[in-house]
Amino acid sequence: MQQNQCYLDDTYRLNILSDVIATGADEGGQWIALQDNIFHPQGGGQPADIGWVNDIPVVVKKQESGLVVLYPQSPFSPPVETKVSSVISAEARAYHAALHTAGHLLNWEMRQFGWMAVRGHHFPGEARVEFSAIDASAIPADRLNAAEIESIISQRLQKGAAVRSWFEGSTRLCQINQSEPMPCAGTHADDLAKINAFSIKAIKFKKGTLRISYDAGHVPLKENHV
Repeated sequence: MQQNQCYLDDTYRLNILSDVIATGADEGGQWIALQDNIFHPQGGGQPADIGWVNDIPVVVKKQESGLVVLYPQSPFSPPVETKVSSVISAEARAYHAALHTAGHLLNWEMRQFGWMAVRGHHFPGEARVEFSAIDASAIPADRLNAAEIESIISQRLQKGAAVRSWFEGSTRLCQINQSEPMPCAGTHADDLAKINAFSIKAIKFKKGTLRISYDAGHVPLKENHV
């Protein structure tokens, strides 16, 4: 069953008309799947989108097969081949994209201090990137200055730079300007200039792992498109 994952192609596609291609039920309740899917499911350190189908709130999940399914939170059982309207929250999509892109940028900029990201978590209120030292020349964690790092990131954001994504085989890669492409299936701002806020909340070091907690914001989006 082929489903078009539109969120991978356009972060700012916030609504679409699409046909129902499958229905079913499991422990989560009744679900539907759409041909053209704009909903990002939870995964890769990013939360699921908030959205609606025909004005009914839905919970978004990804099945093991890769099919993204939607669980209506009110009675709603459209048959296969029914055309329905999907809408996602512009505010939540923009915030998630800003957090994810800022996390990638933080990873790239921390290379100059000798640290490389090993994992990221880009949930609102919990956003953080964990790093390990590249080698013995890494700046010790207790000498890292949060204000300095924050300033470096903020300057990069103000200058702006294109953020693009593409597939190589089945792997989706994301790249900020000329930085190293990174495997990623999340949503991203399409330019650093659209991230209008960045702050470091905490820097912690434990058992060889550096953790930087942060927050970021995105310029407001129109409800239908940026």
